[in-house]
Amino acid sequence: MSTTKSVILILILSTIIQSVTSIGIQASTHDFNITSPLDHGVYVCGQMLPITYVLLGDSSGLELNIYMRPLDVNATTAIIAEKADVSEDASSVVTINKETFWEHSYNYRIPQTAPSGNYEIVFESVDAGENTTIPITVRPFVSTSAAPSATGSSSSLSPSNSISTPSTSSSIYSQRKHSGVVFSLVGFISGFILFVL
Repeated sequence: MSTTKSVILILILSTIIQSVTSIGIQASTHDFNITSPLDHGVYVCGQMLPITYVLLGDSSGLELNIYMRPLDVNATTAIIAEKADVSEDASSVVTINKETFWEHSYNYRIPQTAPSGNYEIVFESVDAGENTTIPITVRPFVSTSAAPSATGSSSSLSPSNSISTPSTSSSIYSQRKHSGVVFSLVGFISGFILFVL
C-alpha cells in the first residue's frame, strides 16, 4: 500500500473514531448530552449503572435531578441524584472535537433485590420543567457463590439502597460503551478501503 493511501486511511479512521466517541443523547432542553447509560442498554441487579452527562454551555440556571423509574415492574422510583452536579470547575473539564465542556458522572448500584424488567433513567430539568428519558432493561441478580443467599425479596428501589457518588473517571464509561461500535466501524471501513484500493 502506498504512503498516500496509508495517510488517507489513517485520516478516515481517526475522523470516524472522533465522531463516534463524542456521540450522546441530547437532552430535550439542549443544555446537556447524556453519554451513559446506553439507550436500551441491559444492566444487572447488584451491579453499577453508570450515569454520565456533559454540560454543553452555561449551566448557571440548570437544576437537574436523576431518577430510575420502573416501567413494567412493581417497584418504586429510585432517586439517583437530587440537584445533580452541574458545576463548571476545572476537575470536570473534557475536550470533545477541540471544544471544552464539563462532564459529570454518578455510579448507581442497582439493588440486588430490584425486580428485573424495563426501567427508564429520567433526567429531570427542574428549571425548564422537562424530562429526558433513557430506556434500560434490568436483568436479575446472579450470585457468584455456590450456595444460595438468604436475602429478603423486597420489590422496591429506594434511595437508601442506592450509592450515588460522583466519579472522577467518568470518561471510562463513555469510552467503553462506544468501543465495540468504534472497532466494528473501523474494521468494516478498513476492509472496504483495502478492498477498493
